[in-house]
Amino acid sequence: MASFFADDIAVEVERSHYPADPPGTALPFGRALIEGVQDRAAGGRGLYLVALPFLLFAGVSAPIIFFVATAYLLGREYFELAAMRFHPPAEAKRLRKTHQSTVFLAGMFIAAFVSIPILNLATPLFGVAFMVHMTSASPGPGADRACI
Repeated sequence: MASFFADDIAVEVERSHYPADPPGTALPFGRALIEGVQDRAAGGRGLYLVALPFLLFAGVSAPIIFFVATAYLLGREYFELAAMRFHPPAEAKRLRKTHQSTVFLAGMFIAAFVSIPILNLATPLFGVAFMVHMTSASPGPGADRACI
């Protein structure tokens, strides 16, 4: 559901906080759907399947393992949504890998946000806005847009 509103949220953040910077462009619906199914759905299922045995055998540490897995997935998803507004998908993925520790730390903030009941309904708003700020911190003319 986040990707349906991600561009609207990103446009508003860019317009209000970075008016001097050129605005990003939304991915075409078909390409966004392919990216969402290909990477996020498949990767998420795979990561949670790997974490599932820990739920059965790790006891108290299982919630921590699932929090870390969720942080990784949310950081990855929202970073790529924000970065693909300015870069092709392959370049956005390269940037995510280049800045993987920062993206993971940002994902931990989003995962903490999603763990708060009722407030978690605003996770797409928070996640997209947060990552747009991380990828649009006014790097200056000609600089790498995903400056983090």
